[in-house]
Amino acid sequence: MITGATRGTGFGGALARHLLKAENEAVVIPARGLGGATLSEQIAELVAMSAGGRTDRPIYHVFCSPDPAIAANPAVKARFWALFEAEFGMASQSFCGAEHDKCGRLHEHRVYSVVRPSGAVVDLAWDYARREKCARIVEFEFGMPAVPSKHARTIAKALRRDGRHDVADWLVASGTTESERPVARVTPRERLIEERTGIDLDDVRRATLAAWRETTDGPGFLSALRTRGLDLRQGRVGPVVVDAAGTAHPATRILGAAARRFEGERILAGTVRDRLNDLMLEGMTGGRNGDHAAPGRPRQGAARDPGLVGTGGGGCDRSGGVRRSGRDAGRPDGGGLGRDGRGPGTALGRLRSTPAGRALVIRRRLNGMQPWIGRNAAAAERARGAVDRIDAEAEHDRRRGYALWGVTDIWGIPLQ
Repeated sequence: MITGATRGTGFGGALARHLLKAENEAVVIPARGLGGATLSEQIAELVAMSAGGRTDRPIYHVFCSPDPAIAANPAVKARFWALFEAEFGMASQSFCGAEHDKCGRLHEHRVYSVVRPSGAVVDLAWDYARREKCARIVEFEFGMPAVPSKHARTIAKALRRDGRHDVADWLVASGTTESERPVARVTPRERLIEERTGIDLDDVRRATLAAWRETTDGPGFLSALRTRGLDLRQGRVGPVVVDAAGTAHPATRILGAAARRFEGERILAGTVRDRLNDLMLEGMTGGRNGDHAAPGRPRQGAARDPGLVGTGGGGCDRSGGVRRSGRDAGRPDGGGLGRDGRGPGTALGRLRSTPAGRALVIRRRLNGMQPWIGRNAAAAERARGAVDRIDAEAEHDRRRGYALWGVTDIWGIPLQ
């Protein structure tokens, strides 16, 4: 039996479209605790019901796919769901879902709310291993072979704690607790990316690994990537390899996975960082051909990008700008032209013509300001953190209000 799960917000209808996409023969299953007529309405109802919980990901999407050789498919699924709900304490949680018939393999998807009526959130810690435990029990009870799992030893211990020594003994006898831990070729998220872009992740891995092996430094690696139709950019947490579709893959992860898959030994993340540490890479913004700042040209930000100057969007300028109501972000020193319309060239000329003695006095005064500069920078950083927290709380309240009432005005009154 194969199981899987993802957790998300449920906004936008993407999950409903995924469950009802044309390539599957989909049948909507009866919902529990919901009144919506369609799957989209039911998921939206789950989101609205979860608005009081302290989580921004109230939706838990789970699927189970029994072995096609088992004739008692409905009984297998019913047993799995009973075990799953007992394991996570979700027997009274509302859900909706769909059943798929894909290439003759019947499997069922369910979408649960993880927020209880009290506002508490269902404990999903170690959910992968716990779902695997439920699957192993089903396999044992229906005479199916044990599916290898990297959590086999952990599952056996959990089964003995639960008093299911019969299943634990069967699992040990199957040899899966001693066998080498299987490693999936791709994660569920990576599989979806492959389907969307049409690019096989293994092809990207091979090309990246070949570029790494034939070079010895960062610039050479970058050049070798570009000859293979790839690129190297600076991501939020480190360098990323960008494929032809614009998908970013963390360099440390893709090289480590490629070496482990094709050579048997992983390339350490520290080794990758050491080679690429001195590279000056262009940043990633919106994909491969995103809006990057060219030399001498400021980057044009999207509306509501909190950290860009001159966009008119909300937020605080990360480079020291000050947010002003109804105006672009301004620099602390006034930026741009002065009150008399003169540009910075005039001021620079005056500085260059300053006598040596006067310049020395100015330099000493500036040096004396350095401790204050550090304190002011720390205070500014704290202020930016406070703005981020306020913005996050406002966004949470906005989404909560939208889920409960629809679009509202600034006083929370629904707009009809």
